[in-house]
Amino acid sequence: SKLCEMYCVTCDKIVCTKCVTDNHRGHEFDQLDKLFKTKPKEFETLLKDFNQIVTPKYLRECEILEKRLLEIEYNQAATETEIHDQAEAFKACVGTLEEKLKRMSQVVIKSEKQPIKNALASKRENYTQLQKTIKEMQVVLEKHHIANIPLLLNNIRQRLSALSSEEDIAIHTETAVFEKYEISLERLETFFGQFSVGTPGDLRKRTLPPVKTPIFVKKVIEIRGTSPLSSVTIANEKELLISGDKYGFQISKESGNVQMEVFQKFGLREPAVVLSNGLLVARDGKCPNKIVKILSNQVRTVFLDLTVDIITGLHITRKSEILVSVVQSEDCSGEVLKYDKLGEAALRIYQKESGEALFAYPTSVTENLNGDIWVVDKETDSIEILDRFGLYRFTYKNSDILKNFKPHSLTSDSNGNILISDRGNQTIHVIDRDGRALRYLDTASLGISPTGLAVEAPGLLWALDSDKRCCSLLNYF
Repeated sequence: SKLCEMYCVTCDKIVCTKCVTDNHRGHEFDQLDKLFKTKPKEFETLLKDFNQIVTPKYLRECEILEKRLLEIEYNQAATETEIHDQAEAFKACVGTLEEKLKRMSQVVIKSEKQPIKNALASKRENYTQLQKTIKEMQVVLEKHHIANIPLLLNNIRQRLSALSSEEDIAIHTETAVFEKYEISLERLETFFGQFSVGTPGDLRKRTLPPVKTPIFVKKVIEIRGTSPLSSVTIANEKELLISGDKYGFQISKESGNVQMEVFQKFGLREPAVVLSNGLLVARDGKCPNKIVKILSNQVRTVFLDLTVDIITGLHITRKSEILVSVVQSEDCSGEVLKYDKLGEAALRIYQKESGEALFAYPTSVTENLNGDIWVVDKETDSIEILDRFGLYRFTYKNSDILKNFKPHSLTSDSNGNILISDRGNQTIHVIDRDGRALRYLDTASLGISPTGLAVEAPGLLWALDSDKRCCSLLNYF
């Protein structure tokens, strides 16, 4: 207002005499003329950033997102045409098949388009509001309404920060986000549920074609040294445990600095897990059939002493039970053992109901939300799935889409899906609880060959690349 005759340097505000008395006692003040000389220069600097940095980045990212939308819409039309052709062949048996298949494809299409639409709308809204604020600032400068200058400048700073974040986001692009696959009843019904065609009971199960989704790299941690690394575990809110056969490092998620070398310090080796209370459990470095726990006072104690040759995998369940995959060299067989939180044996899994051996060389093991146990078999390049009682359910292995399946490690997310690192195809499989492939995260396009996996939060995944000795935080959908 006209009564605002003083500029408070401390608060960066135009104030009146009453405000000085009430709220600005002891602050530093300056003449209004000086404010009018300095603030326009600051505005010019911000305007320069807007024109030279924000606008080109905004236009470039909008172009990428718009291109994706066009590709999706083009391939959607091609896919629906293919669906229609397929439906004609089935109409004699199922009159409503065409509509069913279209609804199925639209679910996949929607999951592809919505994140891109949201990102595009957000960027456009921020950019439009920034343009509006800049025009208001130009009017203020022309009419010498200096009382509004600090507020508008602060508004511009905030919106510039939103559009030109310091954190670089690498947007994963594909020539076609939703590719035109050879759509068939067998492939779609596997994902969306089976239904009979023709003869009653003619239910078929096939491998779902991969649905490709954008992957955003949030952060990359470089790990110094030459020792081989193979797994990553969430140690706590601030640290990761990245380990190999003989070395295990606690590394800061924020800085990437090594906080402590724990394997050499406590005489441990892989595999290793972290309990809910933060205590470390790992294989004994000298006795491969013993599991050691490191207590809060850093005292080393034997947790399990097993009559096996070697322990190859560990997992702590939601009920604080421990799953252990082991190998017996005498009969060249593998087993998975379950112990309660007191270390008492609860379950032994080693063969199917038919008497056939379940595992040749089990390694990584995990549990999903409904209690199913998933085990990587290194010898057969497959994953064996068992229910909570240890009964065989099914096997996940090579498919028609990905031939060279070589699973290394697996973990589960908050949706109950299983994530599998596939060294043979340099990708990550996202599998639902019934073994249906929901999508493949094409990490090869990002230059990542994943080994270890650890879920940070819903939609956020740490992926360790042992060859490049780096651990990337991925935002997947």
